[in-house]
Amino acid sequence: MLLSLKIENYALIKECNISFPSGFVSITGETGAGKSILLGALSLVLGQRADVSTLMDKERKCIVEAVFEINESLKPLFEENDVDFDTQSYFRREILPSGKSRAFVNDTPVQLPLLREFADRLRDIHSQSTTTKLKDSSFQLSLLDSMSGDRNCLISYKNTFKDYKQILKEIEDLEKSKSENIKEQSYNEFLFNELENAKLQSSEEEDLEKERTLLSNAEQIKDCIFTSLNLFDNNAENNILSDLNTAKHQISKIKEHSSDLAEIYQRLESSLIEIKDIFSELSSYNDNLVFDNERLDYCNERLDLIYSLQRKHNVDTVEELIKIKEQLSEKLYFADNISSVLEEKNKEKDLLTEQLNSLSELLHKQRQLSAEKIERNVLPLLSSMAMKDAVLKVEISSTQDFTPTGKDTVRFLFSANKTKDNSLSEIGKVISGGELSRLMLAIKAVAAESFSVPTLVFDEIDTGISGDIASKVGEIMRSIGLNHQVITITHLVQVSVKASSQFKVYKQTDEGQTVSNISLLSDKERITETALMLSDGNITKEAVANAKQLLQ
Repeated sequence: MLLSLKIENYALIKECNISFPSGFVSITGETGAGKSILLGALSLVLGQRADVSTLMDKERKCIVEAVFEINESLKPLFEENDVDFDTQSYFRREILPSGKSRAFVNDTPVQLPLLREFADRLRDIHSQSTTTKLKDSSFQLSLLDSMSGDRNCLISYKNTFKDYKQILKEIEDLEKSKSENIKEQSYNEFLFNELENAKLQSSEEEDLEKERTLLSNAEQIKDCIFTSLNLFDNNAENNILSDLNTAKHQISKIKEHSSDLAEIYQRLESSLIEIKDIFSELSSYNDNLVFDNERLDYCNERLDLIYSLQRKHNVDTVEELIKIKEQLSEKLYFADNISSVLEEKNKEKDLLTEQLNSLSELLHKQRQLSAEKIERNVLPLLSSMAMKDAVLKVEISSTQDFTPTGKDTVRFLFSANKTKDNSLSEIGKVISGGELSRLMLAIKAVAAESFSVPTLVFDEIDTGISGDIASKVGEIMRSIGLNHQVITITHLVQVSVKASSQFKVYKQTDEGQTVSNISLLSDKERITETALMLSDGNITKEAVANAKQLLQ
């Protein structure tokens, strides 16, 4: 149940902190005092979309915090989402002046979808707009499901249906791919074989270009090396090695006279070793360098093939060509195996179809039981609210195809009065506003026996009714309040006096600004408030006496 609601900087509420008792609680106040603002704040803290326009002070953030008494049955939901569980759990929503919002459950940041999932297990809010939804087939179906007492069946169906739709999409994509692959397979095979036969190596292009450059300039290279080697030739009259040896010999005679000369001598000796090594390498390079026209032709042909393939596939490197070949291989493998993949996917689809049929049949049976319960128990309640001739029938039809909620469609057929042919029509075509409110309340009263939701909130569900009917509406709400926390926003005294506790919403001026406040009324204050409601604001002795009698 809802234990408390704290609101700061929301609409007309500057700051308030409300503790809610159990049982049947009424909230009254003048029109425009801000009764529905409380409902808006409660909806906000439980996942409704945030709107920065609701901030009273646009420079400060809005905070709404609700404390709920939590049943142990909800503990798995907390654990699944890594949220600390407590039998008194805190739900907080903050709206920043920038328009951003944050949500927390027991100080753990959560996303709004999770917040709404918690909310669905904690409260059922019924507003005037919800009453009109009773005309909608999907809402009627959800009412039947809420009365089944077995959420797991519908959850299992929805999860299976999601998997089923995914498999259908995969099969559709595979069929499309199969059709496309049939058209492309021959061409893909040609491209793959062309790349496969090319036997490309990752660094091949760079190596071939280097080799081609070398072979193309082999004669010039040999001439230059030959000239260089002659400069080293010991048989020549003047050569580099003999001159350096002579210099080394001369410096060796004087190196002992100076450390600088000794260092020069060492450098000359090192230079001789290096130059002899250069001579040796040049000689070896010259011996191994062969002008090979056949090898040059091979390099040119190979590079022409590589360049041609690169242009064809619009790439710049051999590595990219190799990657394309791998992709083509995967496509060909997929094309060769797509039929077997499709066969497996169709088997999965058949299995899911079987599961969906089984679950939809179970849902159908549950809904039939809920429909029978509504038909059996709603009419006596309607009769007590001056609709003794009303007739309600819940018609459930089966569809051929699966839908997100099963294979059922629902119609609530209704007549408020006796007819010669006992004909019934869809609710939206024959029911008035007041009749619709009474019918919704009767259905909620019947459904409450199956509700696992601990808190029911009614926002002026008594619109369009008055007198003895309103008194009976209050009795029904009090009856629901024996097993649930019922919070109703009402403008009818006949309803408010049936509540075990009553709050009053009122406006006042605070620092030149109109704000809304709410307070829990004492027994004496309830008498005064009831007398005000009975006498249109002018309290008389008769109104006070009547109020005392009504509140007994």
